[in-house]
Amino acid sequence: MINAADSDTYERFKQGNIDACNVAPHDFADILRENVMPIAPAGMSNVTLCDGSVTGANEGAIAHAMTTYAQNHGRKAGSVLGFENASHGNSVATLSVSDSRVNTANSPTFDWPKAALPAVKYPQHQFSHENAAAEAEALKNVADLITQHRDANTDIAAIIIEPISAFENKQATPTFYKKLRALAKEHGVVFICDETRTGVGASGKMWAHEHWYLNEDMDGGAPDLVTFGGRAGISGFYSSREYAPLWSSEQHVNVVDVLSYGSMWRTIQARNYLKMVDHSGSFLKIELGNIERDFHGLVRNVRGNGTYLGFDVASQKEADLIQSWLLKCGILVGRSGPATLSLRPALCMLPLEAKHLREALKNYSPHHNQHRTQWA
Repeated sequence: MINAADSDTYERFKQGNIDACNVAPHDFADILRENVMPIAPAGMSNVTLCDGSVTGANEGAIAHAMTTYAQNHGRKAGSVLGFENASHGNSVATLSVSDSRVNTANSPTFDWPKAALPAVKYPQHQFSHENAAAEAEALKNVADLITQHRDANTDIAAIIIEPISAFENKQATPTFYKKLRALAKEHGVVFICDETRTGVGASGKMWAHEHWYLNEDMDGGAPDLVTFGGRAGISGFYSSREYAPLWSSEQHVNVVDVLSYGSMWRTIQARNYLKMVDHSGSFLKIELGNIERDFHGLVRNVRGNGTYLGFDVASQKEADLIQSWLLKCGILVGRSGPATLSLRPALCMLPLEAKHLREALKNYSPHHNQHRTQWA
């Protein structure tokens, strides 16, 4: 991590892996206060660190949510509600709240409920009425599931959702997430926002759920728990004061990684990377929208925030061809679904660099690999 060594504290720990659980430094609280809490989402006053993995962060948040629910309500926490198209990890609990399609190993899971994300159309502003109806139906389904499980004494203790789904890059309007958060608050259900993939600047804000603009009076305020990991270099979950852990948990984390996390945040601030991501993301969405308009059928349903974007193509075969063509052009794109391509560039990408994607897609031909096949 750039500039991570620019401190005397870093020099103390750089010689080896210092696990804070086994050898907690005397000033570990100060290290957290200076390097982890300044990055906390609005409304979060506590942090619990986990093992560095996405799975560990979400598993820890789920366990904490179920325990807290049981303590607050005096009822057994029977399940956690997840959503289709989600991917929260590869443990039993996290797979139980993830889309079944990401469970490629057919691992055992709990029989926990999953709700469908609203079937919104893109661009969202052009289909506001249809999307509002789809979101109202999805919210009613969530409310019915909460009521049904409570009546059956298998209470839904928490709702976990990603701001942009890991599978197929699905995203509803901010209104849906506002109402979902308010619904969780109304029923006393812990609301967990999984930012392990979308957090730390990729959306143009430090945390993607900031695009929801949650209001304390109207929407129930900030999420109860926000998980982080991935590009953060460490993992865990932030919690509001109301849901702060009442016990001390083991902090299995390398102190150097904690210092690097803080250094990364200071670099993002100093170099104004969030504004850079916002500008590059706006440029990409405009240009991808132009390609969708001018090259009918090549890309469709452009969606996302910042440079954390995704778009659909005609078929899985077409996705294979476009992905291989872009790789030939020196552009690495991911796959978040059979026919969904995803963009996950570095925060420092400039619009000047983003234009290469536009030019590559304009020059794309589905027959680009025929010459190679003839010589194979």
